[in-house]
Amino acid sequence: MVSTFPLVVLALSLLLGALYTPLDSNGTFASQKAMKAALVAKKLLMVTAHPDDEAMFFAPTILALNAKVAAGEIEFALVCLSNGNAEGLGVTRTAEFKHSADALGIPANKYWVVDHPELEDNMTAYWDPNVIAQVLQPYVLDLDIDTILTFDETGVSSHPNHKSVPAGVQTLIKNLGETSSKPPLRLYTLVSSSITYKYISILSVTLGKVDVYGYRMMRRLENYIIDVLSIWYTDLLNPTFPRHPDGHAMPEFISGYEGYSKALEAMQAHQSQLVWFRWLYVAFSKYMWVNSWVQLSVPS
Repeated sequence: MVSTFPLVVLALSLLLGALYTPLDSNGTFASQKAMKAALVAKKLLMVTAHPDDEAMFFAPTILALNAKVAAGEIEFALVCLSNGNAEGLGVTRTAEFKHSADALGIPANKYWVVDHPELEDNMTAYWDPNVIAQVLQPYVLDLDIDTILTFDETGVSSHPNHKSVPAGVQTLIKNLGETSSKPPLRLYTLVSSSITYKYISILSVTLGKVDVYGYRMMRRLENYIIDVLSIWYTDLLNPTFPRHPDGHAMPEFISGYEGYSKALEAMQAHQSQLVWFRWLYVAFSKYMWVNSWVQLSVPS
């Protein structure tokens, strides 16, 4: 009988090894359409709905982008659209948000908490997209933002406030597009996972890295094929608009164990929210480890 022990050891080694270092793919949110120049994010704004969203859902992205800020590659800021006052804890949760943002390494002059009467934390209410657009517009213009990051239309947890945010950002992009000569704002949304995949904890790290390395292998194969074909079709190597290596890659951010520790520290800043089921979330949610993004096209 063949022993399964070596296979178990190999599987555990791969799993634990994947946790050692962070990894990102298309970390500058590059996108490129056919016969167009590539667009790359330089000034990003993340928009969340409540204090604690930044730690529960977006920590892998925030930590990776902060490293790029430190390297001088990008600028990054965060706006939280409510102070989480559903239970009368607005002041407390605002203070907790500031401690969480500090734990994630966001400078104090790069994050804001909005207190607007029409953007109250509410488990049943959808926010007006026009109000969201009006609130966000000054931040976008003052910071010269080119890319916005937020929830997708499912909102990860199906919270109606979360689901309202992308609609508000789309309204803002439409409004600005009518008056601006600059390239339109780009919107990227966090991919909501199925309930099964959402709670696979550290397995999401291994699967995410397999996905990233698989894409890179396919990209190398594509480049090799282009090099071979260029022997007969020389124009392939000299396109009008150079191909960006990440122009068609899904932006993905995968934390290592140090990133998870920082996300956990940020989550612990939200003491008023740490009921028993949130401890289960912290232990098992893939969003503490992995963020995947897709670009959402905004109809003109």
